[in-house]
Amino acid sequence: MDDMELTVNFSDEAEAEAVLVHWVYDQGAKVRMGDVVAEAMVDKVTLAIEAPADGYLIPVVAANDVFHSGQAVARISVNPPAPANSDGPNVEASPEQSAASPVFVPAPPAVRRYAQEKGVDLADVARGASGRRLTVADVDAWIRRQSLGETVPYPAFRRSLIQHLTDPAALPTTLHRRIASGPAAVAPLARIAWAVSEALPHYPRIHGWASSEGTVAAHKLVLGIASETPSGLMVPVLHAQPDINSWVLALADLRNALKTQATGTLDFSRPSFVLSNLGPWGIEYFTPRLVTPTIAILGIGAGDTAFPVSLTFDHRAVDGAEAAEFLAHVDRVLASSS
Repeated sequence: MDDMELTVNFSDEAEAEAVLVHWVYDQGAKVRMGDVVAEAMVDKVTLAIEAPADGYLIPVVAANDVFHSGQAVARISVNPPAPANSDGPNVEASPEQSAASPVFVPAPPAVRRYAQEKGVDLADVARGASGRRLTVADVDAWIRRQSLGETVPYPAFRRSLIQHLTDPAALPTTLHRRIASGPAAVAPLARIAWAVSEALPHYPRIHGWASSEGTVAAHKLVLGIASETPSGLMVPVLHAQPDINSWVLALADLRNALKTQATGTLDFSRPSFVLSNLGPWGIEYFTPRLVTPTIAILGIGAGDTAFPVSLTFDHRAVDGAEAAEFLAHVDRVLASSS
């Protein structure tokens, strides 16, 4: 029997990235098939990594390092590694993280690369962030503080408020209007997902991703669904569906996975457009936050004969008139199906 690679497939996009949070077992520990040997972070989701076979764990990706979907993060060896001290017994490690293991810093791959380019230790940045996920803005702020005198930190509430009000990477602009309610027999989110999928091919500038260098148009719909869960906000994606009934079934499967916390079955690829539904809480209009680098997110409010919607888009990529025309097209699709 040969050694087996432990690969982690969390997306159908080869360039998708994750961060290895920590190894549960020490190097060389004997593990059994199905044992959770490590945890990884994909955007805002923690994934459990299981051993694919019995054997001895040989990690090849270190804690806090970035890896891609489909990449081998470890080997499961059929032979025990040579002990560091041949005079002592080869003792199986306990299923706990070693005390010498590095402390995990909650930062996505892009922020890690940016900090490395700037020569910044993210552990230093994390000390002032109260355990929340770090952003590029946090790294820049830390660099600025080093050139100033002693700074009195903001209280926790104020830091949270600033984080929600600040988006240094984009130029978010929001439009509000009412659109037709569509077929009453279908759940609101499914109606609008279908209508959006019908309208987007006519508005390529609002469908895709934006950066400081320019835009990338999406050629197929990867629809992000902003979802509140016991673990916090998540944005799993659904790929294009052929008709409204298929959207109903796909969204039902998504809700069931979230309800049972089976997040390992969900796709967290980069969305090309995002929906956020606050209608169940009685909210009518709100200002959705961009899930950068995605160009636009459509917020859905509570309504009976018409839906109040709020479209936030990156003004670098699209102008207000075209965004308004897109909403009008979604309205026509729903009106014609009522």
